[in-house]
Amino acid sequence: MPKAHKQPSIWRHRIEYLGFLIIRFLARHVPARFVDRLSAGIWLLIAPRLFRHRRALHNLKAALPALSASEREAIAMAMWDNLGRTTMESMALDQIADDPKAINLKFSDEVSAIMRDQRPAIFVGLHAGNWEVAAIAAEKFNKPLMGVYQKILNPLVDRSVTGLRERFYKGGLHTKGADTVTRIRRGLSQGYSVAIMSDLRDAHGEFVPFFGLRARSTIFPALLARLYHVPIIAIRAVRIGVRQFRIDAVVIEIDQGQDRKRALYETTLHIQQQFEAWIREAPELWMWGHNRWDLKP
Repeated sequence: MPKAHKQPSIWRHRIEYLGFLIIRFLARHVPARFVDRLSAGIWLLIAPRLFRHRRALHNLKAALPALSASEREAIAMAMWDNLGRTTMESMALDQIADDPKAINLKFSDEVSAIMRDQRPAIFVGLHAGNWEVAAIAAEKFNKPLMGVYQKILNPLVDRSVTGLRERFYKGGLHTKGADTVTRIRRGLSQGYSVAIMSDLRDAHGEFVPFFGLRARSTIFPALLARLYHVPIIAIRAVRIGVRQFRIDAVVIEIDQGQDRKRALYETTLHIQQQFEAWIREAPELWMWGHNRWDLKP
């Protein structure tokens, strides 16, 4: 009986991995203008039938109530278009990084100084534009990076995806787990900067306003910045052409007040306020299908 349960899982993983290899090959060897548009078209065809599309519309209605139903639908469809292009682009990060015309850094003098400094920093990102491309900025400044990511259930795909990213994370990519905090703290003490996706719902986080709604948000970046006295930089990558991007970065104000709990709350609030400002600027680039507010569509 145990073998009967294990065998389908093995074959499913192999089939999924084969599909992944095909996508990776197309992304790297077929002209980007064609294959990125193809991926976007497939997502636009499939996504409206998915539960996440209904959740995205529900979240849009709650967060941006002034929008009409047709405007919400248009944003959701553009969101899937963005995801389709992001999927292909993320398979070719090294090619994008090696293209001298692909990346345009829009950094203030303050951000540029932090990037050139040998001391580590905390980079907080959000699932908008192409969130994978943002890591290229650290490489351009020779700023060694380590990242925290959600492990993919298929081990074959997970190993391959990690391999595609490892060039940009000299300190390694670490899955969320019981020892994640220890590994991150050790990395910071060794001079590695840390990249954390901070726009998702954190069941153990603090409630902070996000689009006027209470949203549980991770305090981990604020905690690390307070403990190690390092800056926090909010970062995003906006597509400005076929596999061409503008990377924006903003220094986040850190509250170092005596009241630790209040200080962590305020710093986390500043992070989420920056995210909200970016999302309001281009709502179609953010992944509205996440369970950010735990709203039930």
